Amino acid sequence: MRTTVKLAALAVTAAGMLFGMFATEASALPRCRPPVEGLASATGILGAGSEKASIQARENWKLTVRRLYGPRYADFYNAQNKQWDCKKGAILLAKCVVVARPCRY
Repeated sequence: MRTTVKLAALAVTAAGMLFGMFATEASALPRCRPPVEGLASATGILGAGSEKASIQARENWKLTVRRLYGPRYADFYNAQNKQWDCKKGAILLAKCVVVARPCRY
């Protein structure tokens, strides 16, 4: 009888440890919103315009997210499903669009 109780206690303890290893707190899961678009254009030569446009598109995304969902969602690092579309111009105007799902943790 004592061996059965000890084995049952050991099994319960092992199951609890496994559950604790794989359980995630609800507050640690990301909370995401629908995708938001940020866009910008800039001029520059030899890729400088594209670099400026991508930075400005990211900033535009952050401002739009902050206005729609608040500052906790406006961290581009936490965004999911980031998609970039930058049209490079060798000398003229470069355009960039970024679409991403804003998330907070």
